[in-house]
Amino acid sequence: MEFEMALMGVLGRKGMGKASLASDARFVRESMLKVVHKWKQRIRNLTAMDERLDMMTMGNLEQLDRAIKDMSDSTNNDWLIISALTSLVNRLLGYDWDDGEVHRHLIFYRDRDQENFDHNVMLEPMDAVETLRSTGKTLRAKYAVIDHLRNRTGLSVNEVANVMGMSEYQVRKILSRVEQYENDQRVKFSDISKIERTPLIYDDGYRNPRDLTQFAQWRGSNRSRVTE
Repeated sequence: MEFEMALMGVLGRKGMGKASLASDARFVRESMLKVVHKWKQRIRNLTAMDERLDMMTMGNLEQLDRAIKDMSDSTNNDWLIISALTSLVNRLLGYDWDDGEVHRHLIFYRDRDQENFDHNVMLEPMDAVETLRSTGKTLRAKYAVIDHLRNRTGLSVNEVANVMGMSEYQVRKILSRVEQYENDQRVKFSDISKIERTPLIYDDGYRNPRDLTQFAQWRGSNRSRVTE
């Protein structure tokens, strides 16, 4: 089952119903080569601006590719595969130069459609407006708390980041969105005690708290001035 779910993560429905073939060396070899091929395409897009990371991850993928091609019923390449995968994950998480230190920062980002897709998959089907209310509640609360700590309590960005367990980059991003909303609507962001009046904010716009079915894009003139 674990192998089937892993395949579906990359190959989609093509990997469905293949759990019983996890012990078939030929099937594992062929399916994993397809996975590595898709990884190469995806990672190449991610590392295009980082020559060293691109070179090292492609080397790890080639190592993995060779180990998979050489596997058979009589040849156990488990440790070669595990080693190649570990090295690849290390590179993608920012570990480099074999010193146990992080040498690259990672930023994971979802656009509005991707956020909505996650919410829809994780929750049982319900009315569209009710879905937005329930899925957006935590996100709206997070924005309200960060706005309260920074703009009402007066904590620095670094202090807010420590309180929230987030990076300073993430805090500044949220404060920038709050500022954009205030500029766009010419109102102060909702108080923390009135979460229901807080908009559902995305990178490219926001949903009106009075009617979550309405989505408004940011005006092009909005600019962030978030400081320490």
